[in-house]
Amino acid sequence: MVDPRVAKRRQAVSRERGRRRLRILVTLLAVVAFVGAVFGLLQSPLLDVDRVDVTGAKETSVSAVLHVTGLSERGHAMIAVDRFALARRVERLPWVAKAEVTRKWPNVVRVAIVERTAIGAIAVPGGVALLDATGRVLATASAPPAGVVAVQAGDAIPGPGSTVPAPVQAALAILHALSANLAGQVQVIHRVDGDPPTYEMGLAGNVVIRLGESDHIPEKLAAAEAVLAQAHNPGTTIDVRIPQSPTVTRT
Repeated sequence: MVDPRVAKRRQAVSRERGRRRLRILVTLLAVVAFVGAVFGLLQSPLLDVDRVDVTGAKETSVSAVLHVTGLSERGHAMIAVDRFALARRVERLPWVAKAEVTRKWPNVVRVAIVERTAIGAIAVPGGVALLDATGRVLATASAPPAGVVAVQAGDAIPGPGSTVPAPVQAALAILHALSANLAGQVQVIHRVDGDPPTYEMGLAGNVVIRLGESDHIPEKLAAAEAVLAQAHNPGTTIDVRIPQSPTVTRT
């Protein structure tokens, strides 16, 4: 025989356990239903990408950005937008140096672009290829725009988005190292064939700066500027291959 009080207590404990299991089950079902509802909402057309805002693009077309990201087509869920993967795709466009992709809920994706700057132009069939300081081919044009220095070299130049050969990269590195004052005077940089190749710059007023190899460029440019600060005539050649002892010849 079981004491009625003990039996009653056991029944109460059993009922409490049952109620606790029921509460847990109801809670789990509610959580599952909530997660399902949220997931369904995130995948619904209400939270699709409706607009792509592109900023900082001057040379890069919005249509090119939409194409490489795949956002030109409708039906992309905002939750599925991989910001970092899309930014890497945009950075493969020729003019793009850096891209940042962000989401603005509920329906907008923003793409902020930092573009490269053309500093050199080298002849290619049909015109010139525009190059940035790293040797990236940005685009082709019928003629170099203002402020872009002509690069003379016999190397084969690949298409936009590619990188030029190392000797041409060295010429561009020289242009990138120019001071604002000297950059405003340089009209052309010429790679002279040899092993290793050497470089000369042509300035306004028929002045030539002979740099030699692409080493010690800051010292060579500083020596050239020191000579240019003095009077010089058209036809002057400034030889800074040994920057500590620049020489000047006139023809």
